[in-house]
Amino acid sequence: MAAQASDPNPVTQWVEQLHWPQTRRVARQKLVAARAVDCLLDCLQSTNESVVWAAVVSLGELRAPEAVEPLIDLLERGVLEMDVGESLAQITGKNAGTDARQWRSVLGSTAVANTLNVADCVSRTADYLGVEAVGSGESYRFKLPLPDGRAQKVALFFGRCDGEGHELVVIYSECGPASPKYYESVLRKNLSMPFGAFAVRDIDGTPNFVVVDTMAAAATTPGMLARKIEQIAAQADQVEKQLTQEDRR
Repeated sequence: MAAQASDPNPVTQWVEQLHWPQTRRVARQKLVAARAVDCLLDCLQSTNESVVWAAVVSLGELRAPEAVEPLIDLLERGVLEMDVGESLAQITGKNAGTDARQWRSVLGSTAVANTLNVADCVSRTADYLGVEAVGSGESYRFKLPLPDGRAQKVALFFGRCDGEGHELVVIYSECGPASPKYYESVLRKNLSMPFGAFAVRDIDGTPNFVVVDTMAAAATTPGMLARKIEQIAAQADQVEKQLTQEDRR
């Protein structure tokens, strides 16, 4: 019997093992030893709170400065506040408890010092997806192949800012014309979506359903972005098929 080929990327296995209580501790230790900061940053977006906890604690142990902004974002969302506060203290050598605003005040500009390299991020995201990005500057588009020969376009916009001046990444995909009779059924899907949300936007003067999501640029990693693009493409295409039976978007 031929020996089973080993996974060329054990980090992927360790991240998967964070989901299970029996393997979580050892997997976390291995990720810390490997200094797998990018993967741990991706784990902060997990819907499994135990995976998020493992990432929070590990990033604190690694004293990873690129984790500061994503951790403050978790505080703003009320996620694992005590653990996040402790990790921020480990990384920065400061202590502002569990108050996100106080952390931003204490850290000042250092909290957003990790500037996103757009070209590198898009290139690495394209590698993860296996799809070429079209565009330049602050606007790109991916066309993702989907089951049954379908495809869906997903746009990325960089350089947008929120009301406090923090840079955002916007992910956007069109679904099709928005008839009021479908409003409730489509918008109810937001309750079960891990990423993004359906909304109604005017396109060339006509209401359309779209899926849109935003991320803090300083917290964006290629792996996280690729997962969101895949999820949004699938959700948007499902609604396009439901609304129009076409595959134009």
